[in-house]
Amino acid sequence: MSLLDAGKICTFSPVKAKLTLNGEPAVGAQVTRKTEWKDPVVDTTETDSAGEFSFSGNYEKSVKKFLPIEIMISQQILVTYQGETYEIWANGKMSADENSELDSLPLNLTCELTEEIRTHRTPSSLILTNCHWEEK
Repeated sequence: MSLLDAGKICTFSPVKAKLTLNGEPAVGAQVTRKTEWKDPVVDTTETDSAGEFSFSGNYEKSVKKFLPIEIMISQQILVTYQGETYEIWANGKMSADENSELDSLPLNLTCELTEEIRTHRTPSSLILTNCHWEEK
């Protein structure tokens, strides 16, 4: 970590994901990532010919790195595809660390848009998602 990174917290870890609808790649789906901690941050991208997308990590400056204060970061990923909107990720992130959403695992996800949303708990997150990832 450089001096320029001092005091930065991770509000949303880097994401790589593959989207499918009924098992087929969701090609050209619009993906919106929303993060809210101090101020709302919204990023958008589109899936490629394999139904894949990625976002780099979001970081904000904070005194949190230096003081023992609690944080709660709102995270959401929405997908618009074939006229429908799907929420594939909703999370209350309670750690400033990168990859704390899945207890140190990177956010390498596979998401079937027709799957039901389920709850996944880690020590620093409560996630509502229809995505899957490789466990440790």
